Amino acid sequence: MTVIQRKPFCRDHFPYKPGEHVVFGGPSTHGKTTLAFDLMEWIATPDFPAYLAVSKPSDPVTKTRGAELGFRVVQDWPPPPKLQEMMGGKKPSGFVVWPPFGDLNADMARCAEVTERLLMDRYSAGASGKNKGGLLVMDDTMVKAKVMGLDRPMVTILAMAGAMKLGLWIFVQKPTDSGRTTTWGYEQATHLFFTKGGDERMLRRYVEILGENGPIARKVIPTLEHFQFLYVHKVEGWMCIVEAKP
Repeated sequence: MTVIQRKPFCRDHFPYKPGEHVVFGGPSTHGKTTLAFDLMEWIATPDFPAYLAVSKPSDPVTKTRGAELGFRVVQDWPPPPKLQEMMGGKKPSGFVVWPPFGDLNADMARCAEVTERLLMDRYSAGASGKNKGGLLVMDDTMVKAKVMGLDRPMVTILAMAGAMKLGLWIFVQKPTDSGRTTTWGYEQATHLFFTKGGDERMLRRYVEILGENGPIARKVIPTLEHFQFLYVHKVEGWMCIVEAKP
């Protein structure tokens, strides 16, 4: 199994095409969000931006990496236009959509409303030909699907938005019990990233998802080091290990 350093993989060896969907699978604190930002650094541009929907009060990785990449942080969607952008200034290569938190009774409902507006707006813009696509990055996918009730719009985008060059990136802690988005995500995704962790049931599900490449994954995934990922191009069957280090 070929092992590729993180930065060279993200820069030179990730064959991403607009509209393709991506799944990051593995337990929390295993580096899924960090890897997503490492990839977005080379993919997201002002003409093909990333839209990262946050659904928790604190996320140090998103805060730090979003700032490093110059992503614009907004509390609502659509955001108010900035004067410098209206006057022809450079637009950001990404947006961090981060509603305010602090009210236990209202936080999830407010975040769900904002995230749904983001999903609907980008889908509508793509369907009408008003935008050139982009990346919808749904960190904490299970929370969005089940707690916020956003399973339906995310599944719709997985099924129909690829032709609009609108790719959905989803994050799955367990490949079961995470709403229809998980099932559709694994079926519709072109790119799969798996990290070590979880129980035997989780590993068996990965083997089922990967079909003829499943036996290889069963051998490789338990041997991964912390923050390493097994990458699988589901269409072409190409596989490698993405190193944890830059």
